[in-house]
This record gives sequence, structure tokens and C-alpha cells, in this order.
Amino acid sequence: MDWRLRHQVRCHQVRWVIVMFFIALTLEPSRCGVPPINVRAAEFPPAIIISEGKTSQGFPYMFGGVSSNEREALEQRAKNYNLKLVFAEKNGAFLSGITVVMSAPKIGEFLSLEIDGPWFFIQLPPGTYGITANFRGQTRQINNLNVPKNKPVQHTFIWDLGEREAVRPNVAAGVVRNEREGIAGR
Repeated sequence: MDWRLRHQVRCHQVRWVIVMFFIALTLEPSRCGVPPINVRAAEFPPAIIISEGKTSQGFPYMFGGVSSNEREALEQRAKNYNLKLVFAEKNGAFLSGITVVMSAPKIGEFLSLEIDGPWFFIQLPPGTYGITANFRGQTRQINNLNVPKNKPVQHTFIWDLGEREAVRPNVAAGVVRNEREGIAGR
């Protein structure tokens, strides 16, 4: 054989050996001293979304609580607020998507807001307040809620949704959202 032909055959054999070597390393990394990689899915905690704001009179408020983590975070911040409203169904499931309207005799209506979560906190001056909460066309109302000077107040609004309307529960969080036919009612 000609030396050029032998050289080409030899180069072809060397290339084939190199390719096989890299394939073997790719398939079995522990043979070259590299430990195998064990990959697990990352665990992300649920997002904590707490909405905060102030009324036009400067009364600070916050709401949320769709997940248990949000409710824990809200409880930690609750010391800054003197009124807590909770929205729930008669069977105990929390509700979200409630429209809340608050008023006071001296200033009139000072808050009209859709609450995305079952807990609502607000810091109010001592006094008597009217609160209207609406969920799916059903209204709950308090005409004379007294908020004293140094004592926090909590009120729970409860709806009996019965069997007449299908409720879509958020099983993980135990929260019923204001949804009809799969479209958010917000």
C-alpha cells in the first residue's frame, strides 16, 4: 500500500476512536472521574402577594390571604391595623373578589375597592363606620361598626352560596374566587 493511503486509513481510525471516546464519556461520566449529576425539580414557595394602599383620607389598608403563606404574612403585619374583615362562605371556604364600600358619618364614602383575597385590614380613627360587602350579587352590610381607640376589631362576612351557583374552589389555598364560566368576575 501506498504511504498516503495508509495515512488516510490511520487518520480515519484515529477519528473514529476519538468520536467513540467522547460518546462513551457522554454516556457514562463516572468513568472519567466526574460524578453523575442528580437533578431534582426546584421547589418554589407560593408567591406572596399582599396589596397595600391608602384611602384618599390617608387611611392605610392591605389585603390578600389567598394562600396560607399570604395569611401568615398578613398576620405578622396586622399589628399596624385596627380593623380586620374576613370574607367566607358558610361552609368555611374563604372568598376572594369581594367589593367593599366603607363610609363614615362625617366624611361619607371613603373606600370602594375590590378585594383580591379573603382578608382585609385597615387603620381607621376611632369612630362608627358603615361597611357594605358584595359577592356575586349578594350584599352583606354593617351600618354601625364601632372601632374603639385601642382595641382591634374583626368582623367576618359570610355568604350562603348554596347549590344554585357552581363554585370553583382553589383547592390548594381553600379560597373561592369570584368566577363564572371560567372567566374571572373582576
